[in-house]
Amino acid sequence: MEHTRRPRHGTPERHARTDGPATFTGRVLEVQRRTRDIAVIRVHCPEPIPFTVGQHIPIRSPLAPGIWRDYSPALPPNPEGLLEFHIRIVDGGAESRPLVAASRPGDEWTFGAPRGSLGQVLDGYRIPLDDAPPTGLHHLPEPAPRELVMVAGGTGLAPLRALIMEAADLPTPPPIHLIWGARTPGELYDLRTVIELARNLPNLTVTTAVEKRNDAPLTRPGPYCSHPAAPMPRLGVAADVAARMHRDGGLDGKTVIIAGRGEMIEATREQLVAAGADPRFIHHDPVAKTTTSREAGRADLD
Repeated sequence: MEHTRRPRHGTPERHARTDGPATFTGRVLEVQRRTRDIAVIRVHCPEPIPFTVGQHIPIRSPLAPGIWRDYSPALPPNPEGLLEFHIRIVDGGAESRPLVAASRPGDEWTFGAPRGSLGQVLDGYRIPLDDAPPTGLHHLPEPAPRELVMVAGGTGLAPLRALIMEAADLPTPPPIHLIWGARTPGELYDLRTVIELARNLPNLTVTTAVEKRNDAPLTRPGPYCSHPAAPMPRLGVAADVAARMHRDGGLDGKTVIIAGRGEMIEATREQLVAAGADPRFIHHDPVAKTTTSREAGRADLD
């Protein structure tokens, strides 16, 4: 998935492929350049893709012929066939740069079969609790839904935002605490949407984290990077902020979902387990085994 981070030294984009059958087509409806390096691209598929929330979908664009790359929709499945992708330019990337810099309404994209199972974490909340359970000596009360702690790095926000929207329609929406990290405030490219979600969903709390308080020159943050009701971002990497906010057993009984690039996922998982999270209740997409370090979890690697 194209969730985060630009590799150093011009390393190629991960998960780029030249195989994969074409199964669906769609047309670009809108391209919003949220920052110099990040675009939000909305697409319409006349035949809706049968994906589940949290999955990633292989995409092939005429701007990068023959190359397939996986992206996670930022919207849940819907009968209108609307898709939204959050794409960051990755140095040396054969597809991300032309998609961000040159995509235009009317472009035709080809999609492969969706993959992944991140959205299954919501399955336990789809059955409503019994409002009038039977009483008796041997009856046990229904357990309260586990709180979800979501940790996103950069454009790793996309699948988590879709999960938040899907959870809002569940019979028993779980409490959700989203911790979203970026390098600088201007790279919180979807802050307006996230804060509006928090203002309208009583089960959602949002915390942002930035590594630096000031934006670099020429970052070009747009209006979606701010909101008058947004609290000041905490200083630090998302994993650090999540660990600090849930110290002293605060992660006990909570389910954690992590989204970002592989290095960010592994470093965050390692740090939250050390902070008390139960590894059995930490969910993320499979990642290639990498050498994790403190440096690997930095927000500037997202």
